[in-house]
Amino acid sequence: MNHRIHTLDGLVCPFQDAAGIRSWLQSLMHNQRLPAPDAILLQVNRLPQTGAWLLNQLKTAELNDQLRQSLPFPSSRLGQVCCTQGFASLANADQFIDAIRQAQDFTADNDPYLEHDFDQVEIDGVAVFWKIDYYAPDSEQGSEAPWDAEATRRVMTLMLAEEY
Repeated sequence: MNHRIHTLDGLVCPFQDAAGIRSWLQSLMHNQRLPAPDAILLQVNRLPQTGAWLLNQLKTAELNDQLRQSLPFPSSRLGQVCCTQGFASLANADQFIDAIRQAQDFTADNDPYLEHDFDQVEIDGVAVFWKIDYYAPDSEQGSEAPWDAEATRRVMTLMLAEEY
C-alpha cells in the first residue's frame, strides 16, 4: 500500500500496513482521549474521512484480498468468481490468475478508497481487469456494509480490458 493518511491537524500516519494503521488509530484515540474511531477526523488520499471509515475500509480490503488470493476456486463463504467470454478464451488464463492472486501494488492512484477491489494485469500485451463488487446476501441489491462478511456476497469478475 502507498496511501496518504493524516489527521486534519497534520499528524501523519507512519504506517502503510493494516496492522500499523490500526495501531496508529488506537494511539490517536488514547492520546487524544477520543471515545471511538468515528471521532478521529482524517484525510485519506486527500479525501475527508473518519477513523471508523478507515477501519471499515481496511477490513473490506482484507476480505477482498482473501477472495483474490484464493483464486481460481474460492470457497463459497469468500464469494464467487465470474469471467467474461474473452477471459475464458485466453490460452494463458492461468498466468493471469497467478498475477491477480499475487497483486500487492495498491496505491492512492489505483486504490483511492483502500478497498483492493480493482486492478489491471498485463501479460504479453494483453490487458486483463479484475473487479470485486459487493451484494447483499439476497443478491437483489448492493451491500451496505462490504466490511461485514456476513452481510456481503462478493463477486469477482475477470475480463479483458477491451470488454470493460
